[in-house]
Amino acid sequence: MESKINYTAVGAFVVLLGLGFAVLLYWLITGGKQQQFIPYVIYATDSVAGLTENSSVLYRGVSVGHVTLIQIDPDNPGRIKILVGLDAHLPIRADTVAQLRPQGVTGLSVLNLTGGKSAQPLERRNSEGDLVIPYEPSIFSRLEGGLSDTMVKITRVTDRVDQLMSEHNIQTIGAILDNVHTVTQTLADHHSDLGELVSSARQTAQRTAQLTQSSISLVAQIDRLVDRFNQSILGLKATLAATQTAANKVSDASQTTIRLTTTGTTMVQRLDQRVLPELSGLLDQLQQASQSTTRLLNQLNDNPSRILYGSAPIPPGPGETHSGTAAAAPGAPTP
Repeated sequence: MESKINYTAVGAFVVLLGLGFAVLLYWLITGGKQQQFIPYVIYATDSVAGLTENSSVLYRGVSVGHVTLIQIDPDNPGRIKILVGLDAHLPIRADTVAQLRPQGVTGLSVLNLTGGKSAQPLERRNSEGDLVIPYEPSIFSRLEGGLSDTMVKITRVTDRVDQLMSEHNIQTIGAILDNVHTVTQTLADHHSDLGELVSSARQTAQRTAQLTQSSISLVAQIDRLVDRFNQSILGLKATLAATQTAANKVSDASQTTIRLTTTGTTMVQRLDQRVLPELSGLLDQLQQASQSTTRLLNQLNDNPSRILYGSAPIPPGPGETHSGTAAAAPGAPTP
């Protein structure tokens, strides 16, 4: 007798059983809580080895979110862009800093957030509008970088030591040592000559010291001579200044004399043009008056009666009468 199986019921039971396992698994993962997450961006500047997607994000050791994306920043290949989802109720402040921290000895890493003492909320955003949490390299990253740099430097030093201790350089050093031995042996063989050389050098040094002392004295004398010469120069400058002042005064006096000479010449010209002609006429008149006075005195001396009777009439000339008219010629008609 064949049993009747309801495949629809079996299928429905399998589906319900799968959904139950999925709900149970989700509850185990999330702890039975329905959390809301806010996306944040972190730009790492060092290696993020050990950090994977879904890695935990801790806030002072407390899990507050997970990593959702890790990629190289397309705008700056020198840093890593890490996208995380954090609990919406987590207070992210302006001084919050993210650091990469290893998790045990598994080689995996987590992001740990520190800070939160500031009262100001985080406001820094990138070009896409996501909030950006500042990143600070952890001490392990700094130590790893320092160790890497130290190993590089040690490797360089080792390479240079290897180059320095090459076979050619070793042979060269051996030849140098042989030459040094030869030189020391030669010096030992001529130690007496070296003694004389040292003595001569000592005498030369003494003579050089004496010469130096003499040079110092000579320099002092030259300095005194230069001082005296400077004083002489200063006196000469003062003399030249006084001479220049006197020359200026003489020049001023010459100008004054020239002006006076010009004025005198002008006055002489005016005197010659105006006064002298009048004076010459006056002198002529005085001379004529003197001559007339002299004649009058001579006449008075000759005939004092002229004072009373005046001068005698002038006798008429030939052909004149006493009346002063000319005599008629014989045979001429009388007027």
